[in-house]
Amino acid sequence: MILQSVYINVSSVTNAMRGKNLLERNGIRGDIHRAVDEQGNNGCGYRIRVRGDGQQAIDLLKAAGIRVLGVTDAAE
Repeated sequence: MILQSVYINVSSVTNAMRGKNLLERNGIRGDIHRAVDEQGNNGCGYRIRVRGDGQQAIDLLKAAGIRVLGVTDAAE
């Protein structure tokens, strides 16, 4: 399954930075954003916005030991 433009939620800014670097080394572009819930709270969560093959990005992150907390569609 190929997901186009998704947010991949991770637990920390460190994991977001590690994940972004890993994805870019594998030809997948990503941007880091603070995760905000429906009430506008930030918490300590971060997410990586991926444009392209979201499933490949998820698989790469999991294989590298980066825990994926959730995935949501990202509107362009």
